[in-house]
Amino acid sequence: MDLKEFKIKLDELISSSDRVFISPHIRADYDALAASIAMSLIVKKLDKEAYIVMGDDIDKMEQGMKTIYNEAKEISSFIFQNKVEQMLTDNSLLIAVDMNKTYLTVCSTFLDRFKNIAIIDHHDSDQDTIVTDYQYIMPKLSSASEILTEMLLLSNVKITSRIADYLLAGIFLDTNKFTKNASTKTMETIYKLTKKGGEIARVTDFFTEDYLVDRKIQNLVSKTRFITYTVAVAIDNTDTLYTREELAKVADYLLKYQNIDATFALGLTNEDIISISARSKGNIDVSDVMREMGGGGNEFSAASQIKDSTLEDTNDKLTRKLVPSCYKFHK
Repeated sequence: MDLKEFKIKLDELISSSDRVFISPHIRADYDALAASIAMSLIVKKLDKEAYIVMGDDIDKMEQGMKTIYNEAKEISSFIFQNKVEQMLTDNSLLIAVDMNKTYLTVCSTFLDRFKNIAIIDHHDSDQDTIVTDYQYIMPKLSSASEILTEMLLLSNVKITSRIADYLLAGIFLDTNKFTKNASTKTMETIYKLTKKGGEIARVTDFFTEDYLVDRKIQNLVSKTRFITYTVAVAIDNTDTLYTREELAKVADYLLKYQNIDATFALGLTNEDIISISARSKGNIDVSDVMREMGGGGNEFSAASQIKDSTLEDTNDKLTRKLVPSCYKFHK
């Protein structure tokens, strides 16, 4: 199904629904937030109210994310997950954006209450993917923001310079500053957004680093070891807590080095949860490795969360998974 066909079906779902809820993934990032905001504008174009469902971690957002969230409250309606059940009707629609897994949506505990669910994502599907006939999943595309840009254009929704900035930030994040998984189509999308008034200089301002956070990231980078000459793993064996975004930045940072094909960053994101962020230049499919670790993603970007394990055991398990993958590629 191409995007035009999917959008026709999605428009029909939206128009026939009482209420429309939009769910980014847990701990939304720039791509998930920007795509959700864009989706809300499409829903409004069809004269329906859209509610973007957020987790309870707003205070933990990076400053740039908080800026977008606070600005977007002027044009989009945000609610917290604990309000959704009170607002659900028998004819409510859920649109999952930038994720397709049951355990990644903030609405996971009441998914069965939605009459219809639609998915818009760029991560691979697997056995944990939400079951629905309405899905547009394109792992070869850079980001959900790339998909939603095209959907906005198809919907004849006005893209303001502010919305263009948000969508550029989503693409900027998921392509590691437009350097990986940025196809010709991705670059065309970036061009279209700059034609709408988006400015890369403003987008980079969203990503200005806090000094202490940057030192924390560089400290983890310094603990990198190499599984093979081309695969880097950064792991912190202390009880330091990281956000998933910080681990992602470590994995992205390591990918810039010459001869590195894939990178993995491991750390505690909760007292009993170990998170892994994985990145690749495309030679090694990191989604295969992360699926074997209980996670998922696409060949360029993937992640996993492990409970009831130690960092040492998780690292050993990852190494055992990586060695055959590296051998398969280099053979």
